[in-house]
Amino acid sequence: MDLDKLLYLQGVGNSFVDCDGIYHEISMEDREHLLRTMCANQLAQYETSANSDGFATWVETRIDELDARPWRSLLRPFQWTNAQHPLITFQVLAEFGGELLLTFDDEVNGLSSFSFSAQRAEVSGDYFTQNRAYVERRYSLQQLFTDAGLECPGAGYHHLKLAIQDEPESTVEGTLVIAPEQVYGADITAIVPERRPWGISLQVFSLWQPSADGKLPTTFGDFATLSTTISRFAEQGADFLLLNPLHALPLHSPEDASPYSPYDRRRINPLYIAAQMSSEGKDPKWATHLPKRMPKLDAGGDWIDYPAAAKVKAAELKALYKVFCGYAKTAPRRIAFDAFVSEQGVALTQYAEQQAVQAQAPWLKNTEFYLYLQFVAEEQLAHCQQQALQQGMKIGLVRDMAVGAVGGGVEVAQAGEQFCTRASIGAPPDPFAPQGQNWGLTPLDPVGLKQHNFGHFIELLRSNMRHCGALRIDHFMGLFRIWWWPLAAAGESQPSGSYIYYPFEAMMAILRLESHRARCMVIGEDLGIVPPEIKQPMFAAGIYSNELFYFCSDEYQFPQYAGYKHPNDYKQHSLMMLANHDVPTMAAWWQGKDLLIREQLQLLKQGELEQLQQRREYHRQGILRWLAEIAHCDVSDTHFTHLLPSWAGAVAAGRSQLYSVALADLLAEEDAINIPGTSSEYPNWRRRYSQSVTEFSQNELLHRVLAAIRSARSTQI
Repeated sequence: MDLDKLLYLQGVGNSFVDCDGIYHEISMEDREHLLRTMCANQLAQYETSANSDGFATWVETRIDELDARPWRSLLRPFQWTNAQHPLITFQVLAEFGGELLLTFDDEVNGLSSFSFSAQRAEVSGDYFTQNRAYVERRYSLQQLFTDAGLECPGAGYHHLKLAIQDEPESTVEGTLVIAPEQVYGADITAIVPERRPWGISLQVFSLWQPSADGKLPTTFGDFATLSTTISRFAEQGADFLLLNPLHALPLHSPEDASPYSPYDRRRINPLYIAAQMSSEGKDPKWATHLPKRMPKLDAGGDWIDYPAAAKVKAAELKALYKVFCGYAKTAPRRIAFDAFVSEQGVALTQYAEQQAVQAQAPWLKNTEFYLYLQFVAEEQLAHCQQQALQQGMKIGLVRDMAVGAVGGGVEVAQAGEQFCTRASIGAPPDPFAPQGQNWGLTPLDPVGLKQHNFGHFIELLRSNMRHCGALRIDHFMGLFRIWWWPLAAAGESQPSGSYIYYPFEAMMAILRLESHRARCMVIGEDLGIVPPEIKQPMFAAGIYSNELFYFCSDEYQFPQYAGYKHPNDYKQHSLMMLANHDVPTMAAWWQGKDLLIREQLQLLKQGELEQLQQRREYHRQGILRWLAEIAHCDVSDTHFTHLLPSWAGAVAAGRSQLYSVALADLLAEEDAINIPGTSSEYPNWRRRYSQSVTEFSQNELLHRVLAAIRSARSTQI
């Protein structure tokens, strides 16, 4: 039994290096447990009371399925190649020297057929199975098409048929992905030649506009408040707005508010729909369909009451749908809706059906209602992106794609064979989290992905690259490897986990291709432990790294600044962020209020607060020196609002080709939008901004900071 080989083929890692550089080996027992978790369904057919050697038999069968069987087939079901030097790869018996017949179905140019000798193809690998030797060969598509007087196919998904000449029964079919070498927008100067782009990062749900009586709104930020925000920052010269994930969350459970724990990453949260932005909302009939007594409003405080807000939004959306239902089948609006549903296919219909089944009051048990909501949500998001570009933003909206989806959601249910529902993802134990982190998200199955030709991954990229100029992929390292935790059985402790490795090169090829198709730049969130194996491929593909000021430090090189790097040492091909949703706001950090909150929430050990406060003061003094010597700031005044313009401007002047500042920091917010490691202890993802979008233009600090950023970003380096 070659268990090690199967563990390798399934992607189960055997070791890792932690954040302190310490090597950890994962026991064979833990790795086997993960293997059994991944393959429980297949294994169950072999491990029976009548078969004592079931596991060993299954291991050998599985190795043959994953490793040997592909060599016995002329074509693998899925392969990829670079557009610059496209190749086709096939497998034949080592002694075979006959003619092959290739039928190439080009996405653009249609069918072409070729006959060629296998001997003309370069040998690129060999394998011995069932007492026969096989070789892998590669043939240049450029040569094949040129010899036939045809134009070589371009980037795309192309369908292949390969057979031995005069043996039609030997025909095998497969998909060939021809991918560009880099993602779209790898050269930022081609998109924004006159300056280095900058933007604002924000949480859409935290935006608000005052009601008629001047109080806070009863719902949370939507596409209407986003539209107003676009106008405000386009006037200031911003090139993009970096948004929180807009993924669909469970409407039947509005308390589950984290945008990073989505129900379905392919769909948009309908609560972002702004009723009066839609065609139906502009119809006078809409107001007549609203309940005579609207649902009870929330308290209008600084924190969103999601259940109350969802009831108000549901009433508005149901009124929209009633107007829509009054249209004739031949009405242009109806025709556009039908075209949208047809284009989105069965996946959207299944989403709507499941939403209808799970619906609870005040939501409708009506499949078409949820199809309609997605139609309107996509329409309004597209409007926001178009508006951003028309008003002068060079990139527009930057969307964010979460690393996974919750196990009980539509996404996992629909593509179950491409997920492992018996595990969840997270991070390994480290000094900050001795038990590790479990994010409660269901992992994609690397073997399942391959066996389904990466269909779900392609669908994810396409849906998230719509209506935006760039996509930030959360935890980008997950395309290479991610930590799995097997789900614990009832009453049992959490089993140990391991890194699971993915078909990274194939997924990168798909990412590059889909990026060009959508004309969408790619930002890979690579904070934390970044395996060296992905750094060069990311750079070569033109994917922008994601840096964070707090983590941009090197105490050996910059001890005088408490480790904070000189801006000239930032990564050039990156998005530099002053702060993000997982760290304290800059105002809270500067004043140490985040430490006091963690103490109040009992997230610190006894005596740890004083140590952290001493460490924080060390960093404050380092930043003051950094500001004085690099930003030429007068640091005799240490108030945050005095320092921020120089701080933001100095970071903006660095080498990073993209730069963003958080709206929360422009408003000098102190309450965190999210405190990692908490759930019910803190109201994560509920904080409204302290000012309405209409008040941004009167905010003096905001204007001073943006003026400093504009000046710093006004030229290319």
